[in-house]
Amino acid sequence: MRATALRFDQVRASVSRLRQAFDARERRERLLLIGAAVAVVWMLTYSLWLRPAFEGWTAARARQSAAAATLQRLDDEVARRSIETRNAEQQLRIEVAQWRERVDRSNAALHAFGATLVSAHQMVPMLDRLLGQTGGLRLRSMQSLGRTEVGAAAAPNAAGALYRHGVEVAVEGGYADVLAYVRAIETMPQHVLWGGMQLKVEEHPKVVVTLRLYTLSPDRNWLEI
Repeated sequence: MRATALRFDQVRASVSRLRQAFDARERRERLLLIGAAVAVVWMLTYSLWLRPAFEGWTAARARQSAAAATLQRLDDEVARRSIETRNAEQQLRIEVAQWRERVDRSNAALHAFGATLVSAHQMVPMLDRLLGQTGGLRLRSMQSLGRTEVGAAAAPNAAGALYRHGVEVAVEGGYADVLAYVRAIETMPQHVLWGGMQLKVEEHPKVVVTLRLYTLSPDRNWLEI
């Protein structure tokens, strides 16, 4: 305790001497000393508190500016991609609509062409009738070639589907009778589609002609032969 009291008295004595020395100086000198003390306090305050705080604030502002710039770039990228997506979707809708329009036109043209052909259920009776009208011919064979779907509206087997039906017929007779039979098929009001013709002479003067004939029809079922 005594040592502590002694140090306190020494400090108080030092302060008292400094105060006396300060009071003994001229007013101008005292102002200069006060200014110097204020400057020292300011420098210490700036170095110890203001400068770190300012530097921290500056760094925070820089990070905020960088984050804002990054966010703006992201917003711009999102907006650009959104526009590209909308444009792509619009172009896709246009292409799909054009594709559907082309399909509809093709189906309509196919159905219109099919209306000029003999119907599936009339194919066999028609061939028999023409064979009976052409004397000197004999039917050797007739068989179905099945059906193939060649046109549809929206889905397989839906209303508006169109099928290709085929039949192979072989007849024999004189060349003139065979030629008349072929011409009769060609000149019918309702036409058939030709898939092929084979002519063979087995025993002169008789020849055998094999015809592959097709028609387009909305009828799914083909008559059994």
